[in-house]
Amino acid sequence: MPDVRRQGFGEVSPGDHLIFIYEDPAELTAFAVPFINGGLAGGERCLYVVDDPELPEITEALAAGGVDVDRESRRGALVFMNGEEYAGPPPFDPLRLVELLRRRVTEAGSRGFTGLRIAGQMTWTLEAGVPDRALVEYEVLVERATGPGPLTAACMYQRDRFDQAVLLQLVRSHPKVVAGDHVYLSLSALFHNLARADLQALARSARERHVPKGGFFFHQGDPAPEVYMLMSGKVKLVRTDSDGRSVILRIVNPMEPFGERGLLGATARLGSAQALDDARALVWDGPKILQAIISHPAVSLNAIRLLEERVETERSRLQDLATSGVERRLARLLLRLAQSIGRPTVRGLAIDVSLSGQDLAELVIATPYTVSRILADWRRLGIADAHRERILLLDLKQMAAVAGLRDQGDLTKIGGGGVPLET
Repeated sequence: MPDVRRQGFGEVSPGDHLIFIYEDPAELTAFAVPFINGGLAGGERCLYVVDDPELPEITEALAAGGVDVDRESRRGALVFMNGEEYAGPPPFDPLRLVELLRRRVTEAGSRGFTGLRIAGQMTWTLEAGVPDRALVEYEVLVERATGPGPLTAACMYQRDRFDQAVLLQLVRSHPKVVAGDHVYLSLSALFHNLARADLQALARSARERHVPKGGFFFHQGDPAPEVYMLMSGKVKLVRTDSDGRSVILRIVNPMEPFGERGLLGATARLGSAQALDDARALVWDGPKILQAIISHPAVSLNAIRLLEERVETERSRLQDLATSGVERRLARLLLRLAQSIGRPTVRGLAIDVSLSGQDLAELVIATPYTVSRILADWRRLGIADAHRERILLLDLKQMAAVAGLRDQGDLTKIGGGGVPLET
């Protein structure tokens, strides 16, 4: 789950792979200078990837932060590269680049360094024309290449230079993400296109709420004065009837609002919000968010779009219940989750969410026995492999066929957001 750090940009452990999202040069240097200093202090070779026009600004910031740039460069401890020097000649090949990184790690070790630390300003990928899908694949491969060991990497994204869907995919699928709360809010569909000053004011006005896995943000029947924005983890919204039977209404992902009844002055919650992972949310009193919606036309339009998407999702869900069998409904659910939070792995597309058989049954309105039987069949056929903490989609083409999707374009009809799945 994304680890959102509001402070302590320099808190990095060897083997980390960080996604850092920043707004301006001041935020960039506040992260990059301690990151490089920490690597040099630990005996690592530090490789900084930067577009040529921005190199003087970075070297000046490093010098101001106490780095003797000339000395460290002469002894090979500090190396600067532009995008082509780092990735090799076009076309961009993620596998080739990661293999090159491994060779650079070996070379650093042979020169007496304790490891290789990479700080990459990812704007070089824009100059190189790297497709969004290849960029996401590269980040996944870097994630696999790091871990406990000699390679530490920080991939640094300037928020307004990259597509919102790509950044959202990176945030939702990487364990360690560094960004200010105002940056996170800018990635939410509700606050998209809100001015930076307004985002910062909104973040400052929020209260922070941490809930451990299995805990509740609120229970059905509780007073409903507040609105939440999930920042990390995942949350399931559950409604229980008078006979004690429960149904999961939806899964909330990072940068999605929930508890919106607080906007309308509702007196009681119609369902419960339970954390599927350790979760963090920003919380506002309902009138605060209502004022933001009324005062900013962009937010008003975003709210209408979100409502329309929510209604369309429920319409599709009801249509599936009326016209589709359990197997098709389950396949569509997993494809929606994969499109939103899926993470490519060696075996397949991983959905890292803690859902029991009962949870899956509630989401598709079926019995746990039926869901268990379908999952067992899929495992036998090599379509999917479901576990308590993770679901692996092994064959997207077969899964799409089960879901009744004829081609790539049909994937958009089931929702989920993120970078489109490749079938």
